Amino acid sequence: MKILFCDNSLWGLVNFRGYIINHFLGEGHEVVLVAPEKEDEQMQATVPDGVKYIAVDMGRTASNPFTDLRYFNTLRSIYRKERPDFVFHYTIKPNIYGSIAAKMQGIRCCAMIAGLGYAFISESLSARIARLMYKWGLKRTNHLIVLNHSNYDFILKRHYCAPSKTILLSGGEGVSLKDFDYHDNSTDGPLTFLFIGRLLEDKGYYEFVEAAKRVRRNHPDVQFQLIGALDPAYPKSVSREVVANDEKAGHIKYIGFTNDMQSVYRRRGLVITLPSYYSEGMNRSLMEACATGKPIITTSIPGCHEAVEEGKNGFIVPPKDPQALADAIERYLALGKDARQAMSEASRKRAEEHFDVSKVIEVYERVIHEQNKE
Repeated sequence: MKILFCDNSLWGLVNFRGYIINHFLGEGHEVVLVAPEKEDEQMQATVPDGVKYIAVDMGRTASNPFTDLRYFNTLRSIYRKERPDFVFHYTIKPNIYGSIAAKMQGIRCCAMIAGLGYAFISESLSARIARLMYKWGLKRTNHLIVLNHSNYDFILKRHYCAPSKTILLSGGEGVSLKDFDYHDNSTDGPLTFLFIGRLLEDKGYYEFVEAAKRVRRNHPDVQFQLIGALDPAYPKSVSREVVANDEKAGHIKYIGFTNDMQSVYRRRGLVITLPSYYSEGMNRSLMEACATGKPIITTSIPGCHEAVEEGKNGFIVPPKDPQALADAIERYLALGKDARQAMSEASRKRAEEHFDVSKVIEVYERVIHEQNKE
């Protein structure tokens, strides 16, 4: 089969769906990627060998209808020329316009809602229009994949897609337990509480910084670091100037962005700390943290709390509550060496039970082969 993947960024396709892409290549399928290139100076990606890549202009956060119409016509032209047997769409614009374009060309397709995102949580006019467009687009897809129970219930309750078409991946998009293997997290040195994610207000940036201030009053040797991309196009992004000022004040250290997360997870004494209240699907950094044996402190929102069994491999706190976050960090600091080691081992076990990417591959295989029989 010829299988096409369409996303709002090449980096997202290669990094979040790379295991799926390589699996289909290994099975002898032809793979085509369609996505914008170089929209973000930090998040660059390399196309896997043997994969055809078609760069497109999209405007990830643009709301100009003429820009969207041009993007829709581009997809329709690509689908007509490539004639794929199946298309997987990701993120809002590919899900809407790609699903319509595929339907017009008689091509079977599947959309994925990784997280409900800004279009579903905002009440702005543009967000309300986007939700109407989403309903229209998703009615034209053959399947819809969602990544947590809350999103699944939301989609069905609001009638965005028929129950017979909607698939729940309760363990998210998964993580390779081979690539992200277990690492000893024990250390006799200072601990580091590490934020991994885009630097956004609703990823909990300000709560993380405030908790760092409070904890470091009593534990000045404890480190608070952040790894992730700046995203100035996002409505609630944190500016480079704000980050620089927080660094200068000594509250945090911003490491920057990296594509080599395996090297990060090899560091000892890390506690992955994500106080997000963003509309997550299933947070990837938390799945990777589990696989590599890192304790986790995160919030009770869907897409984050699934990574933690309270008190076993970490702690769950309410969103938007820096004092609760600081208290959870203090709880971890008070643990003995054996208790910390037990949390590390419990994280790996949780990844093995819930986040193995091989289970995700089985769903993808079932989707394309079921549709191929129709």
